[in-house]
Amino acid sequence: MSTDNQVKDNNQLLKEVLDELTLHNPSILSALVVSDDGLNVASGLPHAGDDDMALTSSDLVDTATEFGKRFEQGRLNRILLEGEQRTAILMKAGKRTTLVVLITADEKLGLISQSMRRAVNQIVAIFG
Repeated sequence: MSTDNQVKDNNQLLKEVLDELTLHNPSILSALVVSDDGLNVASGLPHAGDDDMALTSSDLVDTATEFGKRFEQGRLNRILLEGEQRTAILMKAGKRTTLVVLITADEKLGLISQSMRRAVNQIVAIFG
């Protein structure tokens, strides 16, 4: 199998993971997989600001990782950014990617976090 076909296959697999995540969690406003260099690798429920969110999420992960190192927190698992109107949840999904989900501020985090963990495991399996 050629590299181009493998990339297309991975992109389709990522899209399926995000589609399943958003299907089971209708409160999700946006969901994307972001590379460590700030690229939007895949989007579920595409949003006009996804590319900006990807770049900003990458910066946020870098800052949180550095914070964790300085204060000996261990490996970064999740960032929860709660705003007045929306909440962003970022979960590391392997060594080089992060799953980013945007929800309304009043949503309960338990089921969404559980679904995100399942999606993260699938993303890790896709990238090996």
